Amino acid sequence: MGAREMAAGVGVSLTPALDWCEHEHAAHVVQFYGDDDFLLDELAKFIGGALAAGDAALVIATKCHRQGLEERLAYRGFDPERITAQGRYLSLDASETLSQFMIDGLPDRERFIQLIAGTIPCLKASSKREHARLAAFGEMVALLWAEGNREAAIRLEQLWNEVAISHEFSLRCGYPMTSFYREEDSEPLVRICAQHSAVIPAETYSALNSDAEKLSNITQLQHKARLLETLKAERNEISASLQRKTLELAEILENALEGVQQIGPGGRILWANCAMSKLLGYGEREYVNGTFGAFCVRQDDFQEFWSRLIKGEEVYDFPIELRCKDGSSKHVRIHSNALWQSRSFVHARCFIRDVTEHKKMEEEIRQSELQLRVAKAELESIVEHRTAVLRHLSSHVLTLQDTERRRIARELHDCLGQYLVGLKLHLESLRHSPHSEQMWKDGEELLEKCICEIRTLSHLLHPPMMDEAGFASAARWYVDNFGQRSGIKVNLEIPERLERLPQKVELVLFRVMQEALTNVHRHAEATEAEIVMLQDAEQLVLEVSDDGKGIPLEKLNRFNESGTGMGMGLTGMRERVRELDGRVELLPNCNGTSLRVSVPISTDEEWPATTTRNARSACAEGPAQM
Repeated sequence: MGAREMAAGVGVSLTPALDWCEHEHAAHVVQFYGDDDFLLDELAKFIGGALAAGDAALVIATKCHRQGLEERLAYRGFDPERITAQGRYLSLDASETLSQFMIDGLPDRERFIQLIAGTIPCLKASSKREHARLAAFGEMVALLWAEGNREAAIRLEQLWNEVAISHEFSLRCGYPMTSFYREEDSEPLVRICAQHSAVIPAETYSALNSDAEKLSNITQLQHKARLLETLKAERNEISASLQRKTLELAEILENALEGVQQIGPGGRILWANCAMSKLLGYGEREYVNGTFGAFCVRQDDFQEFWSRLIKGEEVYDFPIELRCKDGSSKHVRIHSNALWQSRSFVHARCFIRDVTEHKKMEEEIRQSELQLRVAKAELESIVEHRTAVLRHLSSHVLTLQDTERRRIARELHDCLGQYLVGLKLHLESLRHSPHSEQMWKDGEELLEKCICEIRTLSHLLHPPMMDEAGFASAARWYVDNFGQRSGIKVNLEIPERLERLPQKVELVLFRVMQEALTNVHRHAEATEAEIVMLQDAEQLVLEVSDDGKGIPLEKLNRFNESGTGMGMGLTGMRERVRELDGRVELLPNCNGTSLRVSVPISTDEEWPATTTRNARSACAEGPAQM
């Protein structure tokens, strides 16, 4: 039993084994081929069979195929010139024939029917047979397909079918399989096959002899088709993913806050994102396709930048000044590298950062630092000179009579007060200058020195009256005046029967109270303060508390441990208390800060119960020594 009979016995339908040389009188067949020799051999059988039977033949093909066909017909014993002269054989050039009926890229129906319908009867009549047949071959459709004009090719197939309604002929249309290599060719290929009454596959299938070989080939083709569908689905998924990522990347680059652009050969701008247009103020058409060098303020900068790129360097942080549309300019920094293919420059990728404000700030800082250095030198010189003069005059004042001393001290006080006003104004200007924190601190120290000297003069003019009443009387006098000047309510609690202390101790405690209240007024932003004085058999304790904003705990701890972190006043006060073997502490409280000074009470003879020194002179000398 043969393969065909075996297949029929199990209900399998095999692909028909046809003799491609035999067709009905009216047939429209599509011939696919991979090799020209295969096409010409099959065509020689088809056309030669018709001519051998006394029928007519029409060939509309390329010059190469017409020549190859005529060589094979001659080999079969036909004389092309003789059969052409008889009118039974007509060979036309495909391109020239197309030009006779194509209008605006599509075949014109009237022209085509007039041309073909007028040719077919003449050819049939020349065969002198009662029922003459016409075998036709055309590859005009293949030319249109190769040009990418697929709609025109399918339309021409439809016109052949239309002519076949009124004129009987057997037509083959040849298509090379190399024209169907893309995925998008699948659907048009199905449409082409649908326009034909039969399909002749390419030689890889037609050359198979047995049904078993054909079945095996079909199975392999089905497997390949399935595999291709799977690969197609995977490829589509990958393509979609890549397209999404490409769109995401394009969106990121287009809307990046910094400028991004591509520069092609010759410095021409190929693409730029929105940030570049916003930076320079140009529209896309005004900027893109222009030469990047034309937007650079200094051509030397562009030439250096471009030459480094052309040499294959990667350029980092390159400074260039770009010209804006409104006439201004922008200082930018560029990171850039180039894409090369086969040693040819394709384009440069440029990432551009605007540093205009940074550039301005750098210049302002340089100018400010210069001014600050000059101002600091002037301040140090003035304060050093006036402090030296003041020290000399202050010590001299103490030897004068009371009236003369007061006159000189008042003159010095007024002069230094005027200087202090100017110094404060200058320091305020330093406070608002960029990067002047250290110089502001230096200026504050100069101000502290100046204020200290003014305090000295103030006490020369109005010394606290530590007379027979001692510390208590002076403290009440100072607190009353302080409250009136500062607007801070101060509560003073001192034992009614406070024993007299050595003059040095009373003076130090008085200075501690002064410095503490001054800091409360200047820094604490307080509304109330409290001064408490306690005395027992072992020590004296003076505590000054406020309800202000307080001091950070780490700063308090640093002062208590090392004596650092505070101003000159508190630091000097701490040293003077330590000379009395006492201790100074800064403590937090629920409403602000407390300053506590404890001094041990000595039983030594150097600690007498009373003092005979002139209290007024001692108070005057004390500040001058600080």
